[in-house]
Amino acid sequence: MSAQFLIDHIGPLVSIQDAGRPGYMRYGVTGAGPMDRMSHALANIAVGNQPQIAAIEVSLGGLSLQCTEGKTTVAIAGGCFDIKLDGNTLSPWSRLEMQAGNKLSIRPGAWGSWCYVAFADGLASPSWLGSQSMIQGTNLCGQALQQHDVIQQQSSSTAAQTSKNNTGNNTGNTPLLDPTPFKPDNVIRVVLGPQNRYFTDESIHALHNEPFQLTADYNRMGIRLSGPALSINTELNMPSAPITRGSIQVPGHGDPICLMADHQTTGGYPKIATIISADQDKLAQLRTGDHINFELCDAEKAVQVARQRRDQLRSMIATMNDNQISLDERLWTQNLISGVFSAEQ
Repeated sequence: MSAQFLIDHIGPLVSIQDAGRPGYMRYGVTGAGPMDRMSHALANIAVGNQPQIAAIEVSLGGLSLQCTEGKTTVAIAGGCFDIKLDGNTLSPWSRLEMQAGNKLSIRPGAWGSWCYVAFADGLASPSWLGSQSMIQGTNLCGQALQQHDVIQQQSSSTAAQTSKNNTGNNTGNTPLLDPTPFKPDNVIRVVLGPQNRYFTDESIHALHNEPFQLTADYNRMGIRLSGPALSINTELNMPSAPITRGSIQVPGHGDPICLMADHQTTGGYPKIATIISADQDKLAQLRTGDHINFELCDAEKAVQVARQRRDQLRSMIATMNDNQISLDERLWTQNLISGVFSAEQ
């Protein structure tokens, strides 16, 4: 029987997100998807899912779920949030078993703005244009989640197998990784352009030499920064153009806006730079009031860092899998008598 969950509490911007909806920007439909793509993938992998499967994205507003039916495996990854199961504190990145009567509570912790709750086999929710990702404020792909809504697991077959295969010590609740090393720093790397020619030399210099601060104007669409005003050096004659995730758009007031998962598909404001893909998750996990410094790099460096990010994900998955293996299983896989050839020796 598929597990069901009742939402006891839900903060703003909490939504269901899979890996996103690529390929439709030419029709005016943004890609959506998780704000922190690596954490979303890790949470899914921890319960045996493919990394693109739909999970719940939890904001600083928090989330509380009551399991009302069935039993399943759940994993949480992302920022360092305060996680409690039936009042007992768990590691911020954990895998746990939930059954009818259990209550999961997620609240803001030491750092981070988003975390992800993945369920074995995924969630049963509406799909639109091949994706379950909600685009908030549009009523596309289902309504926004609300208190007292019921969330249902897709099925229960994989949940049982995941629990059997991955929980080595069969305690049910196990840490995935220590998230402390992944706390984001304040250096965000960018590639200049595509409209940096519209900005003064002083603005380009300020972009990568002076700090900026995240303001309270922050949602899934973008993050407005405060800091040195980025001035335009000529009359704008550019047509409305496509926008990509990570674009740093500068309206007339001079305060840059970093566009994120639910960004608009086109815009007429110039984009002074673009945040490299490997640093977009990092920016998403920072909070209002945090300061950042932009560091310029070229496209070749951005590709190199993206590959390093991919390798880091593989390493994290390997470490996470090792953490699920019991001591008995570790001993069975090791050659503990290497070099012994006979009982006499």
